[in-house]
Amino acid sequence: MTTAGKTYRPRIAILASGGGSTAEAFIHATQDGRVNAEVGLIVCNKPRGKAGIYERIDRLNRHYGLTVEIVEISGKTHPGGKGARGQTLEESATICDLIKKGKYDHVALMGYMRILRGALIEEFGWHSGLTSKYEARLSNTHPGPLPETQDTYGLLASERVLKLKMKQSRHTFHLVAAGVDEGPILAAHPVDVLPGDTAQILFDRVQVVEKAALPYGIDKFLREQAAYFASH
Repeated sequence: MTTAGKTYRPRIAILASGGGSTAEAFIHATQDGRVNAEVGLIVCNKPRGKAGIYERIDRLNRHYGLTVEIVEISGKTHPGGKGARGQTLEESATICDLIKKGKYDHVALMGYMRILRGALIEEFGWHSGLTSKYEARLSNTHPGPLPETQDTYGLLASERVLKLKMKQSRHTFHLVAAGVDEGPILAAHPVDVLPGDTAQILFDRVQVVEKAALPYGIDKFLREQAAYFASH
C-alpha cells in the first residue's frame, strides 16, 4: 500500500492482559518484514507489575527503537456502566476514544481476558449493520476450535478439546462481535491431538501455531481489506 509515493503501514492497537508473548511475536513480525503494519498502542487491563507485557514492550521499544505506548485501562480505572460480565461501558468508551484519537486502522485482541461491550463493538466490531467482513476492524485470536470451545480461554480451551475427544484442536482467528467468541471466522489452523496429550501439552502446541499464523492472518486481512475499499 502506497500513498503519495510512500509506503503506508496500517496502524495497529493491541489489547492484552497477560505476559504479552503473542503481542511480542507480532511486533517482531512487523519489524522483520513479514507484516506490513506498525504497532503503536497496547491496552492492558492489569497494572504494571501484574502483567508481564509491560516489561516486554519496554524491551521491544529499546531493541527496535520503537515508541509503542502501553496504558492500563480496566474496570477498576474506569468503573462506570458495569454489566454482569465483561468490560464496563466507561472502560470500553475510553479505549475506543484512545484508538480513534490515534487513528488506528485495526484493533487486535491478543490474550485479552475481557468480554467486549459498548463503544468498541459498535465502532470497530462485527455487527448486523455491516455488509462485508472488511468493514470491521476488530479481531481476536482464540486457542481452540469454534464453536466447540466457545466461552473458554487459555488452557481451558484445550481441556474442552480433550474432554470432547476431538482429533484436532485449532488456532482460530476471527472478527469480534457482541457476545463471547462470536463473529465471522477468518482463518482456522488445525493442531492434531496426539496420544498422551495433556491439556498443557496441547495448549503449548496451539500457541506455537498461533504465534506463527497470527501475524500472517492479520497481514492478509489488512491487505484484502485495502483491496476491498479500493474497489468500492
